[in-house]
Amino acid sequence: MFNLKLLQNIIFLAKQLAIICIFVGLGNSVYAQKISVPENIQAALLTKVLKYNPQIPQNRPIKMLVVYDANSLVDKDDFIKGLGGSMVVKAITPKDLEQNISAFDVVYFMEGIKGYSKICRANKILSVTASTRLVEEGDISLGFGIENSKPKILVNLTALDMEGQSFSSDILRIGKIFK
Repeated sequence: MFNLKLLQNIIFLAKQLAIICIFVGLGNSVYAQKISVPENIQAALLTKVLKYNPQIPQNRPIKMLVVYDANSLVDKDDFIKGLGGSMVVKAITPKDLEQNISAFDVVYFMEGIKGYSKICRANKILSVTASTRLVEEGDISLGFGIENSKPKILVNLTALDMEGQSFSSDILRIGKIFK
């Protein structure tokens, strides 16, 4: 009788330990992920930040391409809606970028779109992304991240220079700079 009760207690404790391990593991995986800035907030920030780029014409509506794929359709719509009609926007897939880029001032790459920055560089067009990693790595010039629970402007100076773009010191002073 004693051994059966001991065995039941051990099994109960093992189950409890397994549940605790699962919660701890899931909790750590959530904190390990980078939290991105919601699309509508990125759009609102972008309309403000572009005013500090002397290469972007301010005497007419800014023209922006939004590059998306099938996995980013919902994000694309939220982003464009967040712009509130402040820009001329055309949404395209990556395969159409090269044919359309010359008529635009800015290219915004939705999360998951990568490997097309060379087209922006060749055409001297500002690249913007939802992916903080692509700005950190120098693939894209401008992006937005979260720092201390607040949106943060991210600028990669090397990528910016390769695109023939710049920002005033006002933006560089408040942004997080990568080289």
